[in-house]
Amino acid sequence: MKPMHLLIVSLFACKTPAPKPVTTPTPSPAPAPITPPDAEVIELLTRDDVTLEADWYDSGVAGGPAFVLLHMIPPTYDRTSWPAAFIDRLIEQGWSVLVLDRRGAGASEGLAIEAYEGPDGKLDVEAATRFLQDRAAGPLAIIGASNGTTSMLDYTVWAGGEGLPAPVAVGLMTGGTYTENQNSFSSLPPIPAVFTYSTAERAWSEDQRPLDPGSWSFLEYEGGAHGTQMFDVKPKVKGDLVDFFASVFRVDFAP
Repeated sequence: MKPMHLLIVSLFACKTPAPKPVTTPTPSPAPAPITPPDAEVIELLTRDDVTLEADWYDSGVAGGPAFVLLHMIPPTYDRTSWPAAFIDRLIEQGWSVLVLDRRGAGASEGLAIEAYEGPDGKLDVEAATRFLQDRAAGPLAIIGASNGTTSMLDYTVWAGGEGLPAPVAVGLMTGGTYTENQNSFSSLPPIPAVFTYSTAERAWSEDQRPLDPGSWSFLEYEGGAHGTQMFDVKPKVKGDLVDFFASVFRVDFAP
């Protein structure tokens, strides 16, 4: 048996330094989710004295991006064509949303055909963007479905020369030859654009690729559907659209 003093020396010689205490970093609290507000039903007056009705969803984010949603052909379709789940997804990002009954549709006055043929369809969009301007909204985006893309293009081409709020990005849910009723798509300013379309209706959208300034996204859905009907058969289009616009606002309009 080792003498006691030798045993003590041996124990001290074998002792290793105590490990440093492990500290777990405290995560930053996640931002509180934005609860989608109930719609405020509003009336807008166009410069040619047509009264339009719309749903206004204010995200409550001062100076945040704002969307104008333009439904498919009136009077068959109206602002109720946009699914609540998609509107909620936009609002959850901190984006405000104005969902318009185009002239001749829903509760809006006017002749439906004038929403997409002739010079007056863009005046519906103007009334919407002036409302957003009065609310001190931030960057503007417009999404048109089917021939809602007609009014979207007509307004976007026209707005800059009139000193009106101009969109920084646009979305086309099934653009087509009707999109160009008044203006060639080549007239679109070089802003980001996203095209969603089914394989069956891909031709017109694909034909626009040579015009791409480098910021366009082409999203084809096999087995998809026309315009806002795409939401029913391909629900992922909601997230795809949100991701596209999030990338635009994050890169170009980050605080």
